[in-house]
Amino acid sequence: MKYKYLLLFVVCLVAACKNGDDSSDFYPNVITEFAMIQTDASGTMTELITDDNRTYTISNPQNGYKKNFSYRAVCGFVPDGQTATLYNATGAYVLHDSTQLAYEPDAINVVSVWQSGRYINMQLSPLTQGGTQYWAYRIDGVSTGTTHITLHHRQNGDPLSYTQTVYASISLDNLASIPAGDLITLHIKTFKGEQLWTFQKP
Repeated sequence: MKYKYLLLFVVCLVAACKNGDDSSDFYPNVITEFAMIQTDASGTMTELITDDNRTYTISNPQNGYKKNFSYRAVCGFVPDGQTATLYNATGAYVLHDSTQLAYEPDAINVVSVWQSGRYINMQLSPLTQGGTQYWAYRIDGVSTGTTHITLHHRQNGDPLSYTQTVYASISLDNLASIPAGDLITLHIKTFKGEQLWTFQKP
């Protein structure tokens, strides 16, 4: 069975600026946060859009990406007016609804879970040996104004060897059936038992 909700992991690295006083590299005051990176018809990065709807033109665009596409990423950037210099971007999974798939989630280590704008974001630390794992969410039901959803993680036979950092987001816009103001409780099965986080849909 194929799981079409899996997005490819994207990583791009941008060289640091040079210090005018010597030849060493340095990083300025870089802002690090989740954002969307938009590409144009040639596959070149054009815009960086933060979760609080700040839009910047990327001053050092990279090419070779999917055309006319929006990538979700944890971005390190320096804004300057309406432009931003991108220093690094670690791709994130945008999770899709897999409620129709009948399997129980596998356990995973959770570093942090938080909400920014219209996204629920996760930093996860799965155990892996370099195999393919799958990520999605399922909707478990509604009770008294709260919708319960579960992270759908499938280990897929990948041995539990070493930890890896994975970023993932759930777009609240994809949960169209949940009214604004209602609560969303995210359940994640961890190696220490189930953990819960509750957010409010804006």
